[in-house]
Amino acid sequence: MRLRIEKAVTDAIGLSHDENGKVVLVSGALPGELAECSVVDNSKGVVKAEAIDVLEPSPMRRAPYCPYYSVCGGCSFQIVNEHDSAFIKEGIVKDNLARIAKLEELPPFENAVYGEAAGYRHRVRFHVSMKDRKWGFMTRKSNEIVSVDSCPLLSGKLNAMLKDGRDILADARSAMFENRTSGGIAEVSAFEGDDEVSLGDRSVSITVGDFRYLVSANVFFQSNPRLLPELLSFVRCNSIGNTVMDLYSGVGTFSAVFENTGKKVYAVERDRRCLALSKRNAPSALSFTADVALWGKKNGAKPDTIIVDPPRIGMARDAVSLIVSFGAERIIYVSCNSASAARDISLMTGYRVVNAKVFDFYPASGHEESAFVLVRV
Repeated sequence: MRLRIEKAVTDAIGLSHDENGKVVLVSGALPGELAECSVVDNSKGVVKAEAIDVLEPSPMRRAPYCPYYSVCGGCSFQIVNEHDSAFIKEGIVKDNLARIAKLEELPPFENAVYGEAAGYRHRVRFHVSMKDRKWGFMTRKSNEIVSVDSCPLLSGKLNAMLKDGRDILADARSAMFENRTSGGIAEVSAFEGDDEVSLGDRSVSITVGDFRYLVSANVFFQSNPRLLPELLSFVRCNSIGNTVMDLYSGVGTFSAVFENTGKKVYAVERDRRCLALSKRNAPSALSFTADVALWGKKNGAKPDTIIVDPPRIGMARDAVSLIVSFGAERIIYVSCNSASAARDISLMTGYRVVNAKVFDFYPASGHEESAFVLVRV
């Protein structure tokens, strides 16, 4: 099937239409390209395909630089450079705002933030086969493990750990004894801090711009500490008033930027491991372990600014309604999936988006990070 790629959509997948007008999502293809495509899934109403031969390549296309690119499932967007990656992802965010949030007019976008892909990842999940003592990453199209000697995206200490393997195997054995394996495959999470690597729940410190955080491998923290200061600055500069509500607060990534500012900060996070670290990273914040929607119904706080940084699936409808009911002057929505963010924004009656910015925290992958500033109207 020969297709002309019309645009890129969420996860940097190419979108086209077949001869019958049916939507086809094409992996491995860029906007404007003409590609010979092979269907891989036609079971759920939308045809999924992959580009097997690019007949008319985009000027942005370049050859993947990782020798494992065709087999490893770790990243899928090495076919453009870092600048073009950010440009394409900004287009995806804008398309989602127009199509899903149904904004009649897009807000101004600040210049997208991007950086070098090599060595950026400080957080990783290794996979280990307990049967044959094989470690690495999962393959793209199966549940097999591909052994990897070195990953161009990993930070130095994580790459050294990958090459040596002893610490990975030791943690995998612990996972086996603790019944944390599936199908004979163990997952080993690792995070590189300033001086050492965390495996499991052991916390390490990492300096991000002017801030120092305690983080463990078993909690979420941004993988790209090089670009994270830009997001912290965006959130801090766009926050107004004396009372800030930090919802889905994780380890206190945003709460920490208000330390020593005199602002009253509410940090709400239901993962107790995250909140334990949050209390150390942002000790002056009022911290609560709870589901956002349930906590909000019982709390009488009147925030000036609400920061939300939900998981990839976005927020539950009742959580969105609750946030709107607080009547804050400003909402800052940080998202790792602009499709779900656009859906949530469409439900925020009485607010409009006045500013947006894309942060390409995950170069060489299709994932994008974005932030939106909403004001009450």
